[in-house]
Amino acid sequence: MNKHVKWIIRQWTHQKWFLIIMLFFTLGSSAVSIAHPIVFGRLIDLLRNILSNPGKYPAPMDEVNRIIWILLGLGFAQFVTGFYPAFRGWVNIRFEHFLRMFYFRFVVTKDFRFFQKYRTGDVVTRLTDDLSDFPKISWFLCSGIFRALNSFSLIMFSLVVMFGISPRLTLLSVAPLPLMMVVFYFTSDRLYKNFERNQQAISNINNQLEMSFSGIRIVKAFVSEEKYNRFFDTALARRFKTEMSVVKLNAVLHLIYEYIDYFAQIGVILFGGYMAVKGRITVGTFYMFYSYLSMMIYPLLDLPQLFVSGKQAFVNIDRLEDMKDYPSFNDTWSGTEKPAELQELRFENVDCTYPDKSEPAIRDCSFDLRKGERLLILGSTGAGKSTVANLVLGLLQPDSGAITFNGIPLQKIDLNDLRDLIAYVPQDPVLFTGTIKDNVLFAVDGATDEEYQTAVRASQLEQEIAAFPEREQTKVGQRGLGVSGGQKQRVTIARALIKRPQLLILDDITASLDAENEEKLWQDINIHYPGIAAIVISHRLSTLHYVDRVLFIDSEGRAHQGTHDELVFNNQEYHDFLHEHLK
Repeated sequence: MNKHVKWIIRQWTHQKWFLIIMLFFTLGSSAVSIAHPIVFGRLIDLLRNILSNPGKYPAPMDEVNRIIWILLGLGFAQFVTGFYPAFRGWVNIRFEHFLRMFYFRFVVTKDFRFFQKYRTGDVVTRLTDDLSDFPKISWFLCSGIFRALNSFSLIMFSLVVMFGISPRLTLLSVAPLPLMMVVFYFTSDRLYKNFERNQQAISNINNQLEMSFSGIRIVKAFVSEEKYNRFFDTALARRFKTEMSVVKLNAVLHLIYEYIDYFAQIGVILFGGYMAVKGRITVGTFYMFYSYLSMMIYPLLDLPQLFVSGKQAFVNIDRLEDMKDYPSFNDTWSGTEKPAELQELRFENVDCTYPDKSEPAIRDCSFDLRKGERLLILGSTGAGKSTVANLVLGLLQPDSGAITFNGIPLQKIDLNDLRDLIAYVPQDPVLFTGTIKDNVLFAVDGATDEEYQTAVRASQLEQEIAAFPEREQTKVGQRGLGVSGGQKQRVTIARALIKRPQLLILDDITASLDAENEEKLWQDINIHYPGIAAIVISHRLSTLHYVDRVLFIDSEGRAHQGTHDELVFNNQEYHDFLHEHLK
């Protein structure tokens, strides 16, 4: 079975009851549509016979009234089935919502390699534009397929009636369908490629917009608005070109289908009219045949359209599945151990290489960190300091060596439980759209007001909040727009501390704190969060006063552990590093 058909069936299983209702709606709508010409045709023939031979019908109005009541019943049925398109649109939205949530869950579990390959704008496009509206996935899963089913049932019901009237005339009516299939067969590959290029162009546009708006301060600072306008013009021109190619191909196909059916319709009308004039069929029968022919015009166009829109939807399906199936470290992480607290973290001869690099970021890294201890990681830019933090968080996996947590290999620990024990404050602070309080409480459900206030005071954020007009309810924009860099960093520290973690990882965050506030930070951590272990990445010499040991990563990525005094006297590269880099 085709992989796309399997995928569609899997999605249908999640909405099966709604699809069963859709099936009844579809067949009911087709049946009501088919019944109308039959009843009207009989009414026309009845009236004609009554007028031409009134003596044959002693009570003609009884027969007419019976047909009128049937028409009223059909009218009510038509009213009920009139809700069919609205219900179909509602099921489209259900599919869209389900698929967006389903694929988003996969995206948030991916590691850094995924976000290097798939840029933000590309991911957004796949989760929005690829899913919604005609002829994208959610529309195709319900409206696209059920419209085609509705068309097919109309054609089949009509053919049954029409074959009973005139097999020759019926064959003339369906003659365009094989020709339409042939046209589609020879254009299907081109449709797929054109639509794929167009979706990639849309992704590029969204990437360009995301970069422009997130980096708007840099753009303005370097007076680069005109340059970005040119970048955007170029990207937009590519999208215009690919989108026009899709539109042109669809327009040509639709025109071909319409003219094929148009000429067939002329032939049917001429031939059917000739039969009616010659008396081979009645006027009512010709009306029925013409009504069914008119009724079949759009279904005959709809069936090829199913294949056209299907090709476009298959592109979107492939894009979503490519994103979902992109390999992640988490896919091989099968740990089930659930440690309650940190007793000891140990690295033993750990090497780690990034996937796109040939040389290891760190080599032969060994150190241990016990409950309540603090370790300062030093090294030049690019030496591998943040790599150590990423390894502890399970964001990277080592090439060789062992990382243990309370003596348990890291791979045997449940990843979520591991991260629940760790709080991470990145070098580049990230805030989410919302209030300052929302950002502090981001990772903790049900934190008390006392815990919130303690975290705010310890992070030296209390005076900053008091200076805001709306205090803790002050809104911050995307990426923390509206607050300073130092304020953003303190919010991220408060967000980490409110977890009351067993291990606190601070990646060069003290650059946003002056010496006095850094001292207060560590004093408050000692008072309010006793026993917390910490890994600190910093370039500030004063930080040495608040840590127990130092892990120095040299220019070759090798790690050296000891106290500050031990390393100063025993490691020349460490001595030179302090002299050149620390202030």
